[in-house]
Amino acid sequence: MDLISKLEDLKNFGIDLKLDNKEMEVFYVKSMRYFFQDKDHLHCVQVTDRELEISSDEGQLATIYVKDSVLRIVPLDENPYAVVMDVLEFVANLHKPTIALFRELQKSKPNKEDFLSKVAEDKIKEEEDSEENSDFDDDWI
Repeated sequence: MDLISKLEDLKNFGIDLKLDNKEMEVFYVKSMRYFFQDKDHLHCVQVTDRELEISSDEGQLATIYVKDSVLRIVPLDENPYAVVMDVLEFVANLHKPTIALFRELQKSKPNKEDFLSKVAEDKIKEEEDSEENSDFDDDWI
């Protein structure tokens, strides 16, 4: 069995990232996209919210996607070794920081219900203020 056929097994098995939900998977793929866009020798296109296509000037190299918290690589070139190594570099060096950043952003993200109630309160207050400051003089009636 050669290296290429061994690497093709990644699409069958993948890497379990232990992500909690789809929103976290989307964030993880976006982070990977930024990582690959910083690589001089590679081009990265986000095909869907959880799928990336990696290519070089010579052609397509691989498709990377996350589904059910499992990262999979589908080689599209005869030698996907460089892409696999880049993916492993991302997972090894940036997996924990990516998860930590997602969780921190979730903590600081305003709750949707709180946001909507705040908007409604502001709207009511604005209407009350406009009624109090109205120039309409109804004393003549």
